[in-house]
This record gives sequence, structure tokens and C-alpha cells, in this order.
Amino acid sequence: MPRTIHTSESFLAALQQRGAIHLRRVTFRRNRSTVWSLTQGGTALNLHVAYRSAPPDLLDAFAVIARTGGKATAASRAASSSVLEWPELMSALETVRRSAQRHGVAAVGCSGTKEQREYLRALYRYFNRTRFDGVLPDAVPLRLSNRMSSRLGHMLPGRHRNGHRYVKEIALNIDLLLAGNGAGRIDTLLHEMAHAAAYLESGERGHGPSWRSWAEWVGCHPSRLYHRTVQRRGRRRTPVTRVPPLPSPLR
Repeated sequence: MPRTIHTSESFLAALQQRGAIHLRRVTFRRNRSTVWSLTQGGTALNLHVAYRSAPPDLLDAFAVIARTGGKATAASRAASSSVLEWPELMSALETVRRSAQRHGVAAVGCSGTKEQREYLRALYRYFNRTRFDGVLPDAVPLRLSNRMSSRLGHMLPGRHRNGHRYVKEIALNIDLLLAGNGAGRIDTLLHEMAHAAAYLESGERGHGPSWRSWAEWVGCHPSRLYHRTVQRRGRRRTPVTRVPPLPSPLR
């Protein structure tokens, strides 16, 4: 059976039928990293163009996201994980990135300062050495994102034409650098590093047995959802300048 290719209007109608009554507009964009965002007080949903062919279960997930206004609830985090793990999204992102590289467009940058990037790199290398026995590449691109709303982090997998797997980036929500988020920051970084290890080891992209095995081995919570309270800025426009202290062995 052919899959429906949605227009902005039909996607909006499908979500409104699923209870997202406050949503007023859906816009498809050909982004290189941001795959969805809610703006204008939760009334406008911006989506990567790959989601034009979203099946009913993804429409259900986006309806949950829209109904919660992008707020970090257990339901919205589960829905966000579902839409991010959709296999067709990764191939679409890779196509857009390759096109950008051919036209000389720069890669998406990091929202953190030089000192914050150095902190994140030192933390990654420390955990790679002490928790992962050095199995991860030291040069994995790391990024701090100012645009994540319900998500705390992600690992973006890649594959060369010869079939070789690699990690395109690990990104963390920059709010994790705020005071009081030490446990969440460490758990999220280990969570995404476990995704990287599972993908490089077996090709697993989601929260399957390979990821759970790594999560239990390195000591992060072996669940797709993070249940601790995370401190957040009142406004996303407020810059995060704090550089947390490194673990004592690195000071």
C-alpha cells in the first residue's frame, strides 16, 4: 500500500484530529540537524521534510509532542525518542548534509563557548578511558545545543559508502551545564556514548539489548527516559556561560 505523502495542511489536520487542538501551523524544512521544533507558544510545528511520509504511529507521537507544547514530560520524551529513531530520518539527514558539503556550506556549529567545548571534550575522553576502556574514537564530534527543548541529548550515526559505521556527532542540551545538573549531565553523556558504542559494535540505533548492555556496564540509567529533575533556563534566549568543574582526576 503506497505511503501517504503529507502536505503541511494534511499533517496539521492529522495532528488536530489526534487532539493537538492548539496547533495552528506545520512547516516542513530541509534542515541538516534540527528535525523538529515548536515555536510561537507551541502553536507552530517545524519539521524536517523527511516527515512528510510519516506513518500513523509517528503522527501519534507528534500529536503527543504538540499537545504537551514541547514540555519535558515522560510522554513527550518517549514521543521524541520515537520520532528521532525513525530509520528513514537518518538517510534523509545524510542526503541533506552531503548536498550541503558539495555546495561548501559549513557544518552546524556548537552553541557553547570555547571553554565549554573544551570541558565537554575532556569529560568525553575521561569517560571513554575510565568507563568504555577506550573503545570509542577520541575525535567524535561533540556539540552543545541551544535548540533542544524536550531532549537532553542525541547520538547521530553515520555510514560510509563502503559500509563502515561511524558517529557523526554526540550533542547535549546546553542546559545540562547549569548548576544542579551534574548527575543529569553525566548520565546523559554516558547514555549517548553508550549509543555510540552500541552502534559501532552492532549497528544498533535504538534502546535495544546492545545499548542496554553498554548502559549497565558504564553505569548510566538503562532506560530511554531520564527521570531526574533537570534545571532549565526560564527563557531559551538566555545564554549559558557556566563551565562546570571537571572530575577531580582531571583538575
